[in-house]
Amino acid sequence: MASSHSPNTENLRKQAKALLRAWREHNPNSVTRVSEHYPEGRNFGLQDAQFVLAREYGFRSWSALLEFLPRMGYFTDAYTFHISRAFDVSVDRLWSALSKPEQIGKWLLPVTFEPSVGSTYEFACQPKLAGKIGVYDRHRAIRFDSDADAFWLFEIEPCDEKGSPRIQLTTVDRMTKESVDQYPGGVVEVWNPGVTAGWHQIIDALDHVLTGRQPTDIDYSRICRFYERLLERMIQ
Repeated sequence: MASSHSPNTENLRKQAKALLRAWREHNPNSVTRVSEHYPEGRNFGLQDAQFVLAREYGFRSWSALLEFLPRMGYFTDAYTFHISRAFDVSVDRLWSALSKPEQIGKWLLPVTFEPSVGSTYEFACQPKLAGKIGVYDRHRAIRFDSDADAFWLFEIEPCDEKGSPRIQLTTVDRMTKESVDQYPGGVVEVWNPGVTAGWHQIIDALDHVLTGRQPTDIDYSRICRFYERLLERMIQ
């Protein structure tokens, strides 16, 4: 379940209303935010506040922001990022893509491991990513635990939609407090620009492996800005 740190349609509307209310009360911060997009003295209403919010999240319009919401990731805390995607494939097909090294190499990174809890793994990348398999639950979940007690978790479950044959994959990227706190820029720096937006590209690559669909043409900078704004709000 998405946390309160994750925008949804309802809380985005509340944010826009709060911005409008603060602007009408001449709150200095809100006046500054609005003036970046609208000249002073302009009649400013709710739709304008929605536009300002959309631009702050990195989108060209309010409707573009709302359209993105079903695909967004979210944070349960400053160290844990989740992103989900539904696929029209069998559980066997998805599990194969998640659990066989030769399949994982097609959408994530080349990796070596034995399919059992406690076995070691190593991804072919720099810096080195290695550790042990912390969870190996056939057709349900696989978790790659790192030497620093962080992990990548890939978890399968049926979609909530009644009668839907689709299955949902939830990916969790967990960092340690130490790995985040070592960066001078803190949580915003460690998660951006590449990590959060990168997971969108990774899941799109998985979609391509599973279905043959071409990956979405992602506006990388827009999505980075979205998560940067999300993190800024979370740590305020």
